[in-house]
Amino acid sequence: MYYRTMKIIEKSVIAIVTCCLLGVASCASNQVSNIEQDASPAEHEKDDEYARSTLDVQVSLEEFRADKSEILKIIDELSDIMATYDYNSWLNYIEPDSKNYWSSPENLYKASKRLPNRNQKLSTLSDYFRFVFVPSRKGRKVGEIRYISRDVVKAVQVREEQDVVYYHFVKIDGKWLVRIPALQS
Repeated sequence: MYYRTMKIIEKSVIAIVTCCLLGVASCASNQVSNIEQDASPAEHEKDDEYARSTLDVQVSLEEFRADKSEILKIIDELSDIMATYDYNSWLNYIEPDSKNYWSSPENLYKASKRLPNRNQKLSTLSDYFRFVFVPSRKGRKVGEIRYISRDVVKAVQVREEQDVVYYHFVKIDGKWLVRIPALQS
């Protein structure tokens, strides 16, 4: 009798443990599959953005994320600077070649001729900042980057499958700086 009772208890314990293990495994697999289903669209979108951003340039996903984060942070800082028209702080974000190019009276004169307001004249880099740089970028939302090379990036707003470029960046000595493109002939 004792032996028989022990066998019944043993079988019952085995059955309970088996059911528990199957239940836990089933719940876990459901959770994993739900997580995969939930994360899938966001992950695909991030993968698509990474693919769009690194088209012809070999950049790791980690490097892409770090660069994008740093560039978007700089753009946020520039937004604050533009809101107060803080020219001297803005200069710290501009690469040296752009400062030189846009300080040239000849280049400023050519740019003045292209302004919508024909009476507006650009005489200094400060004028360029105030009358061209700020109005063309203020209030714009940049959300993605596009690598031209490992050290040259465009910051863009995506509108209806089209990239609108608001910033050009160049990495100099490990630091991202704004490059202001030269005039096109």
